[in-house]
Amino acid sequence: MVIRTPDQRLRIFVSSTLGELAAERRAVARAISASRLTPVMFELGARPQPPQEVYRAYLAQSDVFIGLYWQRYGQLGPGMQVSGLEEEFELSGRLPRLLYVKAPAPDREPRLAKLLSRIRQEASYRTFGSPAELTRLVRDDLAVLLSERFAAARAPAAATPGTVLSQPGSRGPRPLPVSVTSLVGREQDIEELAGLVGHPGVRLVTLTGPGGIGKTRLAVAVGERLGDRFEAGTAFVPLDAVTRSELVLAAIARAVGAELAGAGSPLQALAEIFGDDRWLLILDNLEQVVNAAGDLGELLVRCPGVVILATSRTVLGLRAEREYPVPPLLLPADPAAVPLAELESSPAVALFVDRARAVRPGFALTEDNAAAVAEICRRLEGLPLAIELAAARIRLLDPAALLDRLARSLDALGTGMVDLPERQRTLRATVQWSVGLLTDAERSLLEVLAVFTDGWTIGAAAQVAGLEEDRALELSEALARHSLIYLDSTGPGPRSRMLETIRAFVAERLAARPDAVQVGGRHADYYRALAEQADRPLRGAGQNEWLDRLQAEAGNLAAAVAWYLAHDPGPLPHLFRVLWIFWSLRGGYLAEVQVWVGQLLPTVGSLDPQAQAELLSTALAAANLLGDRSAGLAASQQLAPLLPEIDDPFLRAVSRLALGWASMITGDSDGAIRQDSAALEELRRQDEPYWTASAVLSVGSFKAAIGRDEDAVRDMNEARELGDRFSYEGPATWSRLMLGTLNVLRGRMGEAQKLLDQALDLSLAARNAPFVTLCLAAHARLAFGEGDLERTALLEGAADGLRQRIGLRAWPMLRPTETELVTRLRQALGADRFDLAFSAGSRLSQREAVAVVRDRRSTGTKESVPERPPGAEPA
Repeated sequence: MVIRTPDQRLRIFVSSTLGELAAERRAVARAISASRLTPVMFELGARPQPPQEVYRAYLAQSDVFIGLYWQRYGQLGPGMQVSGLEEEFELSGRLPRLLYVKAPAPDREPRLAKLLSRIRQEASYRTFGSPAELTRLVRDDLAVLLSERFAAARAPAAATPGTVLSQPGSRGPRPLPVSVTSLVGREQDIEELAGLVGHPGVRLVTLTGPGGIGKTRLAVAVGERLGDRFEAGTAFVPLDAVTRSELVLAAIARAVGAELAGAGSPLQALAEIFGDDRWLLILDNLEQVVNAAGDLGELLVRCPGVVILATSRTVLGLRAEREYPVPPLLLPADPAAVPLAELESSPAVALFVDRARAVRPGFALTEDNAAAVAEICRRLEGLPLAIELAAARIRLLDPAALLDRLARSLDALGTGMVDLPERQRTLRATVQWSVGLLTDAERSLLEVLAVFTDGWTIGAAAQVAGLEEDRALELSEALARHSLIYLDSTGPGPRSRMLETIRAFVAERLAARPDAVQVGGRHADYYRALAEQADRPLRGAGQNEWLDRLQAEAGNLAAAVAWYLAHDPGPLPHLFRVLWIFWSLRGGYLAEVQVWVGQLLPTVGSLDPQAQAELLSTALAAANLLGDRSAGLAASQQLAPLLPEIDDPFLRAVSRLALGWASMITGDSDGAIRQDSAALEELRRQDEPYWTASAVLSVGSFKAAIGRDEDAVRDMNEARELGDRFSYEGPATWSRLMLGTLNVLRGRMGEAQKLLDQALDLSLAARNAPFVTLCLAAHARLAFGEGDLERTALLEGAADGLRQRIGLRAWPMLRPTETELVTRLRQALGADRFDLAFSAGSRLSQREAVAVVRDRRSTGTKESVPERPPGAEPA
């Protein structure tokens, strides 16, 4: 078939699907005709021939190829493996190409997205939004093409070795990708990077981070910001499809609009292209071709004007390299503690809301969904890709339902937009891409590291993986270079971490290994040994250091307990006894401890007396702090007969101490004082300063409960002295609470306020929520003593609300006095006023309740109160 044209004008073949781009095809035809060229279009051809024959003949006789793409991939003809659209692109390789992609494309078909991904490796394209914009682009690009390529072609010159030929269809550097969504929450990163890349003397900056952190988007934004600083040009070089390091230089050449045909040395050819000119090269996805680092280093040496901004999951290791680890987006604050507008301005939440609106235009952050949205962002750790994938699910799910699904599996994130690279369609694909780049040894260690919860030390990793520490360090450094783990230096000692979104998938690989149970056992044994190391320091002068150390390992300790429960519960009673000080002082674990203990209690009769005593004393202590009267009594009834059989003097003393608490629950105050006084005498004969202070506190508290105030004050002062001398959080705080309450009874309000303020400060510094509830209740009693009844009701409500939110109940021995206080408040204020103030207090966050305590202004409701207010007992 021959194309019939009226003259010998250049023929421009226009490739696209016909239906969805009809207006654009007409716009291109007008632009071509206005340039006195001839548009060659399928629909103008004779129809008797098969369609494939028509476009093949047209392409064979055309001089320039224009490709238009939007959402449809096109039809597959009989016997064809690809559509006519894709075959037309394949057949156009000998021609100059002008390629245009319409955006946005929310419904782009997957095969077209894959074709566009391939096109990005072979050529560059420009995006457009309307037929008018396309007309301008085509007219301008044709003018450049005619002046630069065809005019130059009239000067014949033989290509000699080393010649750099223009790339077919070249129009200068590959343009930066045009994003169809906004970049949210990266303003500070853009500023920092722009300053770094634009700084004289900086030649290579590598953005590192795990897949989905947003490295490419950030690099492109920096390129846009610095475009005017690089006069020769800014070129985007996608390398995700380049699997051989020796092809990186060729990819750079294509991106800047040159072909290395006939060149003896790609490096020398690029050096001739760049010369001393100022270029910014954005090399995207370098992680799989890091062996090209040597070539890139030499390129920087030969071309003093070239600056490279690379994105990679691993650093290149060049001396000129400056690494910029891309952080996750900042996470939101507690929704209960900040206004809605402030929460919405949080980068992670702002990204979620922006992407949710793209799929559900009416979506908004509200008081009802704010907590769920914030928790989704926290659960996904600020990882932009994960947040975007989650937000896409808002099309069909409300935030609360999405959060529930996320709690069960991160696969709930589903798939992303079709114009994302294939490896980023799901979070699983992103992680698998990264894992696939590792060596076998690196991959094995990464899988083992999934057994850890909330971080680990190198020593722990080595023991659990069965490696020498130097080898574990070497492999860990490799994993850090791949951005699969990272170093956290914010705690009491350096430790490594893995994003939970990565760990969730790596843990699946570990679970599939035949040695998974053995890995879990080595992990449990390591943390059991760590707890044994902590035993004596927790009871002596090194308590605070070990509390901080165990706090950092709380997740791993819980995982160790879970493993022993499932596989070997024998060591648990002793482990519970050792860790009780940590669990009781740092709060937040008591309910979980009670569940663990409850799983072992049915087997308590099969244990030896010492293990029984350790398990039952832990059960009794947990029930006491949680206010679980029935569980405490049940444990005490089993523990009491064991005392004569306990050989260990320390265990016998702390078991007796626990039994004293149980006696107080039943109202046997004399028995409680007798038991705990005996325990105190035993502990004084041992080197047990912490438990001695605890016993003094117990005895003093019981004396205060029955009105022996003078004796109670003497005991509390001794406990405070011990607490301050050894820096014990519990005794130092509890003694001040009791002394403050006793001073309220004596009418010494100024001294009471000072002591209770100190107790609150200590509780907040220790991040001990149970102690904070006791401080709020004690300040309520102070307000009652001062006659400020509405303030009393507000603080009582705050204590009750916080207690309920963290799963605590008032101690059984305190309930009568607390009930009495509430009854008298209701009578004094009237039911409506009391309920209003108490309800308002119960809704206060911890931060808001503390602010009420520290705001000394009266509520204006002063009324007469009894000389000895209810609640004189320990708070």
